Amino acid sequence: MSQPEARMGVTDARANLTEVIARVRLREECIVLTRRDKPQAVVVPYGLYERALAALGETAVPVDE
Repeated sequence: MSQPEARMGVTDARANLTEVIARVRLREECIVLTRRDKPQAVVVPYGLYERALAALGETAVPVDE
């Protein structure tokens, strides 16, 4: 199954974080965050993240802050 993908600058994503989260959660979009038109990171729906970990045989490890 293909995932819808959008691109957004990091600065725009920071200014509109609530919208970014809503698009990812409700529309199940993947949003590629860019800086100077170069991909930097991807925000993905949690279900996709879980499936990717399972497919890789990995488990999430909490990061100490």
